[in-house]
Amino acid sequence: MSNLRQIGMATQLYVNDYGAYPSAWQSSTSRWMDLIKPYLEKKSYVYRCPSDPVQATLPWDPDITMSYGMNCFNFGGNDHCFWYGVGDNNVASPSGTILFADCDPGLYYCGGGGVFHDPVNHVAYRHAGVTFCAAFCDGHVDALKITTQANWDASK
Repeated sequence: MSNLRQIGMATQLYVNDYGAYPSAWQSSTSRWMDLIKPYLEKKSYVYRCPSDPVQATLPWDPDITMSYGMNCFNFGGNDHCFWYGVGDNNVASPSGTILFADCDPGLYYCGGGGVFHDPVNHVAYRHAGVTFCAAFCDGHVDALKITTQANWDASK
């Protein structure tokens, strides 16, 4: 939870400077963690969950072992999808919307598309009680077992 809290805090600093959340994907060699690099060193161990059994590095950047992914669901159009970047005022419920979560080893995203089902694609339920940790848009972090579409939908 501490790692996700640090990632969430760095992202909040990015949002304060740019008025928007970083996009999950920017180019073939640049993702959300590259955009928050001024606030959290990319080579930091913060991107690696101690409970991640695989500890996989990113194919395009072997300096990062990635255990956390950005929410990439698209329920309300591109203005509300973190894959493309979302204006801070476009998140209807920051305290209820998941921004980052434990993800499958080596990925940088979770969820995706416009159809919700639980368990969520690419979310790694690797903690006690079959839970995963999530950082929300308002910066708080929680351990979750069950989620709803509302938890992943920035437009609601």
